[in-house]
Amino acid sequence: MAKCSFCSKNIEPGKGIIFVTAEGRLMYFCSSKCRKSFKLGRTAKKLGWVRKKKGEQRK
Repeated sequence: MAKCSFCSKNIEPGKGIIFVTAEGRLMYFCSSKCRKSFKLGRTAKKLGWVRKKKGEQRK
């Protein structure tokens, strides 16, 4: 099972978006919201809707 490259959410098989960079890296996204946020250059830790990892707090 793949994880979203932006928000680290588990992606079910057959769902989500695979983005291939110019260098050939595969990036998996669970939704178009995550894909668009990544393309705009946003960082996941600064967004309130992204689930925080254990021990990480928003300032």
